Amino acid sequence: MGKADHPEGGITRPLLASSDILNLGNQTALIELFPMAAYAVRAPDGVIAWFNSRAAELWGRIPKLGDTDERFCGAYKLFHADGTHMAHCDTPVAFALETGASVHEQEVVIERPDGSRVTVSVYIDPIRDQDGAIAGVVNFFHDTHERKQAERTTGLLAAIVDSSDDAIVSKNLDGIITSWNKGAEQLFGYSAKEAIGQNIKLIVPQDRHHEEAAILEQLARGERVDHFETVRVRKDGSMLDISVTISPVKDAAGAVIGASKVARDITERKRAARAQAEQARLLDLSTDAIFVRDTADRITYWNKGAWELYGYTRDEALGRVPHELLRTEFPEPLENVREQLYRDDRWTGELAHIKKNGTEIVVATRWALDRDSHGNPRSILETNTDITQRKQAERAFKEKEFSARLLQLQDEERRRLARELHDGVGQLLAAMGMNAAKLCAEKSKLSQDAARCAEENAKLIEQVSADIRTVSYLLHPPLLDEMGLHSALKWYIDGFAERSKIAASLELPIDLGRLPKDHEMCLFRLVQESLTNIHRHSGSSTAKVRLWRTSGEVRMEVSDDGQGIPQEIRSKIASGETAGVGLRGMQERVKQIGGTLRIHCNGKGTSVLVTLPLTEEASPEQAHGPKDQHGQSHQQTKPLIGHGQAV
Repeated sequence: MGKADHPEGGITRPLLASSDILNLGNQTALIELFPMAAYAVRAPDGVIAWFNSRAAELWGRIPKLGDTDERFCGAYKLFHADGTHMAHCDTPVAFALETGASVHEQEVVIERPDGSRVTVSVYIDPIRDQDGAIAGVVNFFHDTHERKQAERTTGLLAAIVDSSDDAIVSKNLDGIITSWNKGAEQLFGYSAKEAIGQNIKLIVPQDRHHEEAAILEQLARGERVDHFETVRVRKDGSMLDISVTISPVKDAAGAVIGASKVARDITERKRAARAQAEQARLLDLSTDAIFVRDTADRITYWNKGAWELYGYTRDEALGRVPHELLRTEFPEPLENVREQLYRDDRWTGELAHIKKNGTEIVVATRWALDRDSHGNPRSILETNTDITQRKQAERAFKEKEFSARLLQLQDEERRRLARELHDGVGQLLAAMGMNAAKLCAEKSKLSQDAARCAEENAKLIEQVSADIRTVSYLLHPPLLDEMGLHSALKWYIDGFAERSKIAASLELPIDLGRLPKDHEMCLFRLVQESLTNIHRHSGSSTAKVRLWRTSGEVRMEVSDDGQGIPQEIRSKIASGETAGVGLRGMQERVKQIGGTLRIHCNGKGTSVLVTLPLTEEASPEQAHGPKDQHGQSHQQTKPLIGHGQAV
């Protein structure tokens, strides 16, 4: 089973006679104390004389002692290390028995009866008697699997350590470097020859020597140091940021004898982290909400502006899906948004979001898709600007425009109806009145009943004409265009007092003059609406309209001494709710001019106070006074000098 390692080896010290040398007698139990498998064969036939249980375990069977069929080895089958079959007569034991040479550390493969195989390393020596003759051979052998596994593991670890880009260094408890891999050479600039035997402080900056002392103390206690970030110095004097993991190295007894250190260069990572932190700081200066989400739509960055806008902290936002967190309303299906984003790498639009406190806001949003070096989507940058106030202002402006247009159309329609009544129906009634007058002039030719009917018809026509004229003037008083607010109010209030039997009075400045057209129309309609409300709801017997001018504004108050406004309606007015169509119309007219309308009620009547802004002078075009055939206004604006007197 192989060549002899020692041709003249073996146990040569004079022993007992050959017949007794392998006879263990009552000392058989001693062979179980051997630390490895062992057996012996007799010379010259190689029959097994004894074996221990470790040998039987490796053979996988128990041979019969003294059996001439059990020669040289108790194994079922044997093979050379290269896998070729080995006959029992060719075993190293047979070779030692024949030549008297020792065979050490030769590998033999044993196949057990169950077909399993084990590789063993043999240590064979011949046993000689007192005459020097070979009395037998003893074979000590052991399973090499664990040793080979350890060798392979050691070799693999050595290869890994040597090929690692990380610096892997070992040191003893005095801080003396005992190993230094290629990664350490590249990282710190010292060769293994230069570093081994030196103190680890070779690469520790002077101001960080205290760190090394603390680490050695921690290692001496058997504690591990994980991912400790620090600074070390290279051979050329440059500093580098590293992350160090240090593990204690223990001997077989468990005592700490040194340390193994793995150092990784994190200089670029630190530099990138500092750059990122600076970028984040700059992004935090933005008043816009800026956040980044990954391809799974999970938030990975959330700036201070987003926190302030939405109310969610970074911890609350990170990892969340923004569309769910903010309950986003998209202007189009999200699939369409994604399609455009992945096609153009950009998308802009307006979104409706709900803040943490439940407030709904509108933002102008800008999405940018970030791709990696291979063109694959990596993240999405979303920048949102709060445009809620702008949208509200736009909506208010549109509503104001719409309201102004409605009021304009309303006034135009009133003017048209007034003109139709005056020019159409009024003219027809005038013609009917003339015919009725002719008929009355010849009533002597009629019967008594016919004459009476003719007179009644003439009176009815006259009454209808007066009513049509009144309705026409109420829809749009011509005096307002021709003579101004002073005359229109006097005419309307006199007529109101006559129709309602309410003592209504008017106080105007003596030289009110003309106001801008919109102001005059607004004030006239407010008087109309206020007096109508007094007549319908107040139960007051009096009404008072007072108008005066202060610097840069004109004011008007309409008051009564009636029962006041019910509490329910007053609450609506105080909360900003409109209490009816009439009041809403009054508010809209005042708002169009930029004025204010306030309603006071103290239980003893109601007062409506209107304030309208007014420039120092109104142009003839604003005043809309009567014009001559050349289009020039005859009405001149006069400054207001006081509260005036009752008209």
